Order: sequence, then C-alpha cells, then structure tokens
Amino acid sequence: IVGTSSQRRKAQMLYRRPDLRIIDARGNINTRIRKALDTNGAYDAVVLAQAGLERLEYSHDIGQVIPFEQMLPAPGQGALGIQCRREAAWLGFLAGLNHRETLLAVVAERAFLKGLGGGCSMPIAAYAHIEHEKLHLDGQVSAPNGGRQITLSTSVVIADDMESGQACTSAHQAGLDLARAALEQGATALLEVA
Repeated sequence: IVGTSSQRRKAQMLYRRPDLRIIDARGNINTRIRKALDTNGAYDAVVLAQAGLERLEYSHDIGQVIPFEQMLPAPGQGALGIQCRREAAWLGFLAGLNHRETLLAVVAERAFLKGLGGGCSMPIAAYAHIEHEKLHLDGQVSAPNGGRQITLSTSVVIADDMESGQACTSAHQAGLDLARAALEQGATALLEVA
C-alpha cells in the first residue's frame, strides 16, 4: 500500500507495478512521514518529492530514491519563481537571480504540458536539462489507471552564446513539438482512460 496525492505518481507507479494499491496521502511532510513510519498505519510507503525533503532537512527519512528512468517529475517541479511588477527597476534588480538553464528547462517542460492541454492534476510528466549546449527534454503521458504510457524524448541546440529570447523560443518549440508527437501517439485517448 503506497500513499501519494499525485495522479501522475499514481499512474507511473501502476504502470510499473499494477500489483500496488495506491491510496491518497494528505497532510504536510511531517504528517506523511509519520504515517509512513507508523507500523500500524495505513501505508507501507509514501512517495514524496526528494527536493522538498532535502530542503526541509528530512534527507535521513528517505528510504529509496526513484530514478528518472522510472518516474519523471511534473513539468516545472522543483523550480522556484519570483513574481514582481513589470517595471524596469524591479526586472533589472531581479535579473541577476535568474538561472538560464532552469528557465529554459521550465519553458520546455511547461510548453509540453500546454501542448497537451493538460493541467497540474493530470498524469503528465516532463524533465528537461541542458548538457553540452543541447536542451534534452523527456516527456511522458500515462493513463490514469497505469495501463499504458507514452514516453518520448527530443533534443534541441541551445548554444551558450544564443540570445535569451531566441533560446526561450527554441525551448518552447521543443516542448510543443514533443507534445504534438505524444498526441500523434494517442495521448488524448490515453488521458481519458479511467
């Protein structure tokens, strides 16, 4: 019995392990960890984001890290954003906090989600990273019941000397192109499976 409140994680786990029983896990991190460690509790395990556990200094409670090959994160998961007024002074002040590789990864991941017409509660996953001047994007769409999964990848050149707007456009297009490929493989019907 595994606890998670994420439809994406549930679908990904059931795809690999249809024998699992997935039940909803609610509450803050302390509550979820306590429920997982309670030998008389409802769960044998709970699945939580590693980044969140590390940020809150709960690394010692991590029993196993699930590799990307088995479970991709939600689009934009782990990225932090700052919202401000669209005023030159604020934009200039905050520009130094921007991390180019994270920005481009999130642009590609969110474009994949948008291209599928999905929202944060759908079993859609994406992970982008830049390596050797290439943005690599992995996308995944799972049937909610875990019965089927579409996994795809693409890469696009994002040179270090590429202007920021052009790089964002390339990352965005890569996400939309990957979403189009997923739709061509039946992603729409897959998301409607009960």
